Amino acid sequence: MPYDTLAELKAIILFRGDEPTDGTSDFDAETDNILREVWRDLTVRHPWLSLIKEPPGVFLTVAPITTTTLTIAASGTSVTATLSAAPAVSITGYRIQPSGKPYFLRVTAHTAAAPTCTIDAAPETITTALACDIVQDEYDLATDLGMFVDGLWTPDSPDPIPLHAEERIKQDYGTGVNKQWPPKAFARIGATRIRLSHAPTVVRRVEYPYSRKPVDPPAGTLAIDAYLRPVYALGCLAQLYNDKSDRRFKATFDRYELGLKRAFEYETRQRIAVLGRASGATRPSPYGE
Repeated sequence: MPYDTLAELKAIILFRGDEPTDGTSDFDAETDNILREVWRDLTVRHPWLSLIKEPPGVFLTVAPITTTTLTIAASGTSVTATLSAAPAVSITGYRIQPSGKPYFLRVTAHTAAAPTCTIDAAPETITTALACDIVQDEYDLATDLGMFVDGLWTPDSPDPIPLHAEERIKQDYGTGVNKQWPPKAFARIGATRIRLSHAPTVVRRVEYPYSRKPVDPPAGTLAIDAYLRPVYALGCLAQLYNDKSDRRFKATFDRYELGLKRAFEYETRQRIAVLGRASGATRPSPYGE
């Protein structure tokens, strides 16, 4: 029997688990749950080639607004700030760095072409118009973003902009607004949102190769390569054995983990050239390790 669809895998798992495959098994509904559970485990183990998005993700950076002054009539949280010129687009989510001040202000609400905006917190009033930089250093990416394959790619650098922990970004570059292009690094601050270590100074196209976060396994052909499907079936069978307190659980689970390791090694060989290794040439890992 092929391993192409969810129905085929379910039948294989039930058969090997000594259960009827005609829908009468006491574990029929539980096997459906197992198929989802193991799928979610397998697909997050590695940015598998079959799950890499094509074309890659892309976004445009936003140049800073540096010709505007700022006044704030009252300090406090969720207060109104007035700008000397109304931004043509909404600046919700942008950060404002008042000139000479040690803090920044985050814009929480703004309507395009309006001269006022709401900021998260103002530690003091600014009654005399003060120069400021308004920057966008945080960006929302694709809704199906799973794992980054390497980093961000921009024409201004031959190397990818690396992904760092948010804590490291703050330690290395501070929590204020720093302007530079290209940035030194970026951090993931949400499921689909990133922060650049430095606010862009120019408009640039940025690509980010990524492994998509797949939905639960579809009824049709599975969205993973053929060599991963038997491994997926092993993981499901191991979980079924575990639910049945079957002594075959450990051996099957070990085969599942070994299958994942071998699939990872195979994909690594697909990503990099392997010829010439016998001569002592070294090849970098596709993930910089």
